[in-house]
Amino acid sequence: MERYRENLGISVAEWKVVQPKVQAVMDNRISGASGMMSFFGGRGSRGRGDSSTEKTPTSELRDLLEKENPAKGEIKAKLAAYRADRKAREAKLNKAQEDLRQLLTLKQEAQAVLSGLLN
Repeated sequence: MERYRENLGISVAEWKVVQPKVQAVMDNRISGASGMMSFFGGRGSRGRGDSSTEKTPTSELRDLLEKENPAKGEIKAKLAAYRADRKAREAKLNKAQEDLRQLLTLKQEAQAVLSGLLN
């Protein structure tokens, strides 16, 4: 976090306001990435996704695709749920990024893009 503060040229006092917005972006970016990692057999339980037993659209689609002959209707439904979840995660990330962008100067925004905080 300190690296971001230094890269953005933000004072310690200003950081108290900006830091939660940076954290929100990072949390939402991780949340979106963990969904993809889980789908492709990433870390965690049984070598897939996070270690919780919570069913997610990602895990439900993956589990369905592991079946021998899943019904097309089931695939369509799980795929639609997965896409909706991914879209919701992207919207949350976009909102967090916009909230951060509102606090930055143009120069800081450019630095945040280079740092991977903003698109």
